[in-house]
Amino acid sequence: MFSKLKNMNKTAIAVLTFIIFAVILFGYSEQSKAEQSVQIGLGETVINSHLTVGEIGYEYNQWEIQAALIEAGATKNGRQDQMEVYSVSYRTEPNLEFFGIQPYSRLGVSYNSGSELVGDTNFRLGLGLDFHNVWRVEFSHHSSSGLHSPNTGVDYISITRTINPPWN
Repeated sequence: MFSKLKNMNKTAIAVLTFIIFAVILFGYSEQSKAEQSVQIGLGETVINSHLTVGEIGYEYNQWEIQAALIEAGATKNGRQDQMEVYSVSYRTEPNLEFFGIQPYSRLGVSYNSGSELVGDTNFRLGLGLDFHNVWRVEFSHHSSSGLHSPNTGVDYISITRTINPPWN
Protein backbone atom coordinates (compact mmCIF):
# COMPACT_ATOMS: atom_id res chain seq x y z
CA MET A 1 0.00 0.00 0.00
CA PHE A 2 2.77 2.44 0.90
CA SER A 3 4.49 1.82 -2.44
CA LYS A 4 1.27 2.88 -4.22
CA LEU A 5 1.09 6.07 -2.12
CA LYS A 6 4.72 6.79 -2.96
CA ASN A 7 3.89 6.68 -6.70
CA MET A 8 0.84 9.00 -6.43
CA ASN A 9 1.30 12.60 -7.47
CA LYS A 10 1.08 15.44 -4.95
CA THR A 11 -2.37 16.55 -6.11
CA ALA A 12 -3.90 13.10 -5.65
CA ILE A 13 -2.37 12.85 -2.16
CA ALA A 14 -3.69 16.31 -1.22
CA VAL A 15 -7.20 15.45 -2.46
CA LEU A 16 -7.18 12.11 -0.63
CA THR A 17 -6.00 13.81 2.58
CA PHE A 18 -8.73 16.45 2.31
CA ILE A 19 -11.46 13.83 1.75
CA ILE A 20 -10.29 11.79 4.75
CA PHE A 21 -10.16 14.96 6.88
CA ALA A 22 -13.67 16.01 5.77
CA VAL A 23 -15.19 12.58 6.41
CA ILE A 24 -13.66 12.28 9.87
CA LEU A 25 -14.17 15.83 11.10
CA PHE A 26 -17.45 16.74 9.43
CA GLY A 27 -19.08 13.45 8.46
CA TYR A 28 -19.42 11.92 11.89
CA SER A 29 -20.75 15.03 13.59
CA GLU A 30 -23.03 16.28 10.83
CA GLN A 31 -26.27 18.03 11.75
CA SER A 32 -29.35 16.86 9.93
CA LYS A 33 -31.33 19.74 8.44
CA ALA A 34 -34.35 19.57 6.19
CA GLU A 35 -33.88 22.99 4.63
CA GLN A 36 -33.88 24.50 1.21
CA SER A 37 -32.34 27.76 0.08
CA VAL A 38 -31.11 29.72 -2.91
CA GLN A 39 -27.55 31.10 -2.98
CA ILE A 40 -26.23 34.02 -4.98
CA GLY A 41 -22.50 34.65 -4.77
CA LEU A 42 -19.66 36.75 -6.08
CA GLY A 43 -15.99 35.96 -5.83
CA GLU A 44 -12.57 35.87 -7.42
CA THR A 45 -10.28 33.10 -8.55
CA VAL A 46 -7.01 32.82 -6.66
CA ILE A 47 -3.62 31.09 -6.94
CA ASN A 48 -3.61 30.31 -10.72
CA SER A 49 -5.63 33.30 -11.97
CA HIS A 50 -7.42 36.42 -10.73
CA LEU A 51 -10.79 36.43 -12.48
CA THR A 52 -14.28 37.38 -11.29
CA VAL A 53 -16.69 34.55 -10.46
CA GLY A 54 -20.48 34.81 -10.22
CA GLU A 55 -22.54 31.89 -8.95
CA ILE A 56 -26.11 30.86 -8.26
CA GLY A 57 -27.24 27.68 -6.56
CA TYR A 58 -30.12 25.80 -5.01
CA GLU A 59 -29.69 23.71 -1.87
CA TYR A 60 -32.05 21.07 -0.51
CA ASN A 61 -31.16 18.97 2.54
CA GLN A 62 -27.52 20.04 2.15
CA TRP A 63 -27.34 18.82 -1.49
CA GLU A 64 -26.57 21.73 -3.80
CA ILE A 65 -26.70 22.23 -7.54
CA GLN A 66 -24.79 25.27 -8.69
CA ALA A 67 -23.90 27.18 -11.83
CA ALA A 68 -20.93 29.55 -11.85
CA LEU A 69 -19.58 31.87 -14.52
CA ILE A 70 -15.88 32.80 -14.55
CA GLU A 71 -14.79 35.76 -16.68
CA ALA A 72 -12.33 35.44 -19.54
CA GLY A 73 -8.74 36.36 -18.83
CA ALA A 74 -5.19 35.30 -18.12
CA THR A 75 -4.40 32.12 -16.17
CA LYS A 76 -1.18 30.42 -15.15
CA ASN A 77 -1.47 28.23 -18.28
CA GLY A 78 -2.52 30.91 -20.78
CA ARG A 79 -5.62 32.84 -21.76
CA GLN A 80 -9.00 31.34 -20.88
CA ASP A 81 -12.36 32.18 -22.46
CA GLN A 82 -15.37 32.85 -20.26
CA MET A 83 -16.07 29.57 -18.48
CA GLU A 84 -19.26 28.01 -17.15
CA VAL A 85 -18.97 25.61 -14.20
CA TYR A 86 -21.83 23.32 -13.17
CA SER A 87 -21.61 21.30 -9.98
CA VAL A 88 -23.48 18.97 -7.65
CA SER A 89 -22.15 18.75 -4.10
CA TYR A 90 -23.00 17.79 -0.56
CA ARG A 91 -22.32 20.21 2.30
CA THR A 92 -21.57 18.87 5.79
CA GLU A 93 -21.46 20.82 9.03
CA PRO A 94 -19.99 19.71 12.34
CA ASN A 95 -21.77 20.40 15.61
CA LEU A 96 -19.52 23.41 16.11
CA GLU A 97 -20.91 26.91 16.30
CA PHE A 98 -19.43 30.11 17.66
CA PHE A 99 -21.73 33.15 17.86
CA GLY A 100 -23.78 31.84 14.92
CA ILE A 101 -20.72 31.16 12.76
CA GLN A 102 -20.47 27.55 11.63
CA PRO A 103 -17.72 25.88 9.58
CA TYR A 104 -18.62 23.48 6.78
CA SER A 105 -17.05 21.41 4.04
CA ARG A 106 -18.28 20.52 0.58
CA LEU A 107 -17.58 17.46 -1.59
CA GLY A 108 -18.92 17.02 -5.10
CA VAL A 109 -18.36 16.81 -8.82
CA SER A 110 -18.26 19.54 -11.45
CA TYR A 111 -18.22 20.09 -15.20
CA ASN A 112 -16.80 23.15 -16.95
CA SER A 113 -17.12 24.45 -20.48
CA GLY A 114 -13.37 24.80 -21.09
CA SER A 115 -10.41 25.86 -19.01
CA GLU A 116 -6.67 26.10 -19.47
CA LEU A 117 -6.26 24.96 -15.86
CA VAL A 118 -8.26 21.69 -15.60
CA GLY A 119 -10.10 19.09 -17.67
CA ASP A 120 -13.85 19.37 -18.21
CA THR A 121 -14.90 16.87 -15.46
CA ASN A 122 -13.62 17.47 -11.94
CA PHE A 123 -14.11 17.01 -8.24
CA ARG A 124 -15.29 19.97 -6.20
CA LEU A 125 -13.94 20.51 -2.72
CA GLY A 126 -14.79 23.42 -0.46
CA LEU A 127 -14.22 24.82 3.01
CA GLY A 128 -16.34 27.63 4.32
CA LEU A 129 -17.95 29.56 7.14
CA ASP A 130 -21.71 30.07 7.40
CA PHE A 131 -22.74 33.29 9.18
CA HIS A 132 -26.18 32.86 10.78
CA ASN A 133 -27.53 31.02 7.68
CA VAL A 134 -27.45 34.37 5.87
CA TRP A 135 -23.90 34.85 4.48
CA ARG A 136 -21.22 32.33 3.56
CA VAL A 137 -17.56 32.69 2.77
CA GLU A 138 -16.11 29.70 0.95
CA PHE A 139 -12.87 28.56 -0.64
CA SER A 140 -13.66 26.21 -3.56
CA HIS A 141 -11.25 23.98 -5.45
CA HIS A 142 -12.11 22.22 -8.72
CA SER A 143 -9.59 19.59 -9.82
CA SER A 144 -9.55 16.20 -11.52
CA SER A 145 -7.03 14.81 -9.01
CA GLY A 146 -4.68 13.95 -11.84
CA LEU A 147 -7.26 12.31 -14.15
CA HIS A 148 -6.93 15.04 -16.79
CA SER A 149 -4.07 17.12 -18.10
CA PRO A 150 -3.66 19.94 -17.35
CA ASN A 151 -4.65 19.65 -13.72
CA THR A 152 -3.48 22.93 -12.25
CA GLY A 153 -6.85 23.49 -10.55
CA VAL A 154 -9.46 26.22 -10.44
CA ASP A 155 -9.60 27.87 -7.02
CA TYR A 156 -11.84 30.72 -5.93
CA ILE A 157 -13.08 32.48 -2.86
CA SER A 158 -16.68 33.63 -2.84
CA ILE A 159 -19.07 35.54 -0.62
CA THR A 160 -22.56 34.13 -0.90
CA ARG A 161 -25.96 35.39 0.23
CA THR A 162 -28.38 32.65 1.31
CA ILE A 163 -32.03 33.40 0.54
CA ASN A 164 -35.20 31.49 1.38
CA PRO A 165 -36.87 30.50 -1.90
CA PRO A 166 -40.09 32.36 -2.73
CA TRP A 167 -42.07 29.09 -2.80
CA ASN A 168 -41.33 28.38 0.89
